[in-house]
Amino acid sequence: MNRRDAIKNIGLSLGYAAAAPTALGILQSCSTHVTSWTPQFLTTDQGQLIMNLVDLILPKTTDAPSASEVNIPEFIDLLALKTFEPQKQKKFKEQLQTVIEELTLNEKNTAELKDIAVEKYDALLTKYLKSTEAEQKKFNKDEKTVFNTLKDLRSKAVWAYKTSEYVGENILAYNPIPGGYKSCIDLNEATAGKAWSLQS
Repeated sequence: MNRRDAIKNIGLSLGYAAAAPTALGILQSCSTHVTSWTPQFLTTDQGQLIMNLVDLILPKTTDAPSASEVNIPEFIDLLALKTFEPQKQKKFKEQLQTVIEELTLNEKNTAELKDIAVEKYDALLTKYLKSTEAEQKKFNKDEKTVFNTLKDLRSKAVWAYKTSEYVGENILAYNPIPGGYKSCIDLNEATAGKAWSLQS
């Protein structure tokens, strides 16, 4: 399965049929260059955490940009700032801190989160997002928090990635001026197997 098919299938499995106008507006306003982005709501470490994780979930390939290249970390930061209620904002930050604590466990010689090796991030994603139901039942309270936070982060990242302008117009099936309606046709015939873009 290629990257485009994987993104399409993940997005469909998340059940995002339509995007809230507020979230779409936030997403389309994200345009900061990845190297100069500074979080407006999250701490610097939390922003770094999200950037490294979403780039492992949606890495750059020969035919598609990485998550950070289409401003997904910036979107998640602004989404939390502009749409979360204060209690949800507080909980979101606490959840991210729990992930950071798990990531930096036994890393006493590492001064900053940015110095954590990418392999440690990858191991974190593998431990939680590829865990079996039996393994999940054995998770302690903090591990359950990490698991749920990573699942939610993946969900937000994939949805925002599929909804971004570049991906919508260049990777998904995009037709700014749709023609006549055709019923009961095969998906491969209609869009070469690709999900429709939400761009208009």
